[in-house]
Amino acid sequence: MCVKNILRFFKTWRYWDACIAFLRDKSLGISFWQRFALLKDLYSITFAFDDIPHYQRQILDFVKAILRAPRDKPGVVIEAGCFRGVSTAKFSLAAKLAAKQLVVLDSFQGIPPNKEKHEIYSKSVTFDEGDYAASLDEVKKNISDYGDIDSCRFVAGWFDDTLPDFTDPVAVVYLDVDLVSSTTTCLKYLWPLLEPGGVVMSQDGHLTRIKELFNDENFWRDEIGCEAPVVTYIRATQLLSVRKPV
Repeated sequence: MCVKNILRFFKTWRYWDACIAFLRDKSLGISFWQRFALLKDLYSITFAFDDIPHYQRQILDFVKAILRAPRDKPGVVIEAGCFRGVSTAKFSLAAKLAAKQLVVLDSFQGIPPNKEKHEIYSKSVTFDEGDYAASLDEVKKNISDYGDIDSCRFVAGWFDDTLPDFTDPVAVVYLDVDLVSSTTTCLKYLWPLLEPGGVVMSQDGHLTRIKELFNDENFWRDEIGCEAPVVTYIRATQLLSVRKPV
């Protein structure tokens, strides 16, 4: 292990408590050694890339949601917004263990045109057109090299164009889309497809406007057609989580 990876190892293992909890979690439907091997693979992927825009805690939380999804019921795993496919590679390994298909939704052109302004901890930020762009070929290569490409299906295009025709039952959803408009579109079309008890997690919980959207009762009633679900904010991971009532 090179010096750079040794330093990254100690930096990422500040999440040791989450890792230990993951190893001890018998509710995930896989053996201790499968959990150990998966955790090792997640860190191997982390060490293979620089400037990863996620925390390992975030990945572990969604991996647990994938593994806990009922295996005797239909439902795909959704990742909306994949950038270079690093998180996708990690999720694909969990999807394989859970015998689920991972459906990857992305424009593969980066952030769409928008005029949105956001705040992260009271600091202004914008997401410009083309930010976080990676080609489908690059994403597929990264997953082939580090994940399980056979567990994946790719839906390329803007969410407004692809999601109206998406009809698969959904088990769990991971959103990393940055914009209110993109989050709105994903929730509008994916929530009705979500199986009862299914979970939606958003990696954008550090964005004030995204938190406001998830907590907006009028949005859930008028746009989604249901009562607002209970929103859980996992501050340690900046994840927002909502569960569909059973």
